[in-house]
Amino acid sequence: MPNKSIDSADMHFLQLRGSTTVMKLMQQIGMQYMNEFPNIHLPLLGGGTAMGYKSAFDGTANIGMASGQIPPNIQLWAHKNKLEIEEVTIATDGLVAIVNPANPINDLTLEQLHDVFTGATNNWSSLGKYSGLINVVSHDPKLGTYEPWKRQVAGKEHITLSAKVVSNLNALMHAITSDPFAIGYVGTTFLNKEKVKPLAINGVLPTYLNIKQLRYPIRNNLQLLIKPTATKEEKDFIAYCLDPNKGQAIIKGAGLIPVVGEQ
Repeated sequence: MPNKSIDSADMHFLQLRGSTTVMKLMQQIGMQYMNEFPNIHLPLLGGGTAMGYKSAFDGTANIGMASGQIPPNIQLWAHKNKLEIEEVTIATDGLVAIVNPANPINDLTLEQLHDVFTGATNNWSSLGKYSGLINVVSHDPKLGTYEPWKRQVAGKEHITLSAKVVSNLNALMHAITSDPFAIGYVGTTFLNKEKVKPLAINGVLPTYLNIKQLRYPIRNNLQLLIKPTATKEEKDFIAYCLDPNKGQAIIKGAGLIPVVGEQ
């Protein structure tokens, strides 16, 4: 902490709100940033990607946090109200199919995964040496991980209506760890290999190198959202997150793929 006190007139509060996936990164980057710039405070609020977009559009947050693309309903609302924001990608994450460790299946094709999550395949016996009804676990559509998973796995179809819908990480982990026939998905940021088993897709595991080199097929962009009229303080923080020696180094240390300095 700095020795000299900061005049309250020089203090700036930048409210960040939205995706819990991005918020986990912002906790690390923000702590370092506030240590370097003690006149800046960065309060963080979750609420999911949809909230990140809405709060960036309506100005209830200085910076929105998003995991994945803008939800169609919020895009329509913003268009009607002639609101604009800039989407700044700060990292790439892998999205991982996870099962109970008791499940002997280790690998699915993307087509098999599609059939599981759309309900076309409903028994593990169709996928390998395992038998039992498949219990699909999906994220609440308000959460950012839902949209890129639905788009890249289910495609133009819907995730099965029989899926158990969870609204937070604890509920997801409980659903998978308590049910040997369950399958769900999570970003690599929250992947806990001691509790759940990640599946390879098309023979490719979601390792850092495989995601970076685009071999692993299911990926997601993590974004910060600002208005075109962003203040100097807001732009400076965005620049810090994109600095290869600052925010991008923290992102790499967290096991995610930086967007600067890794090409």
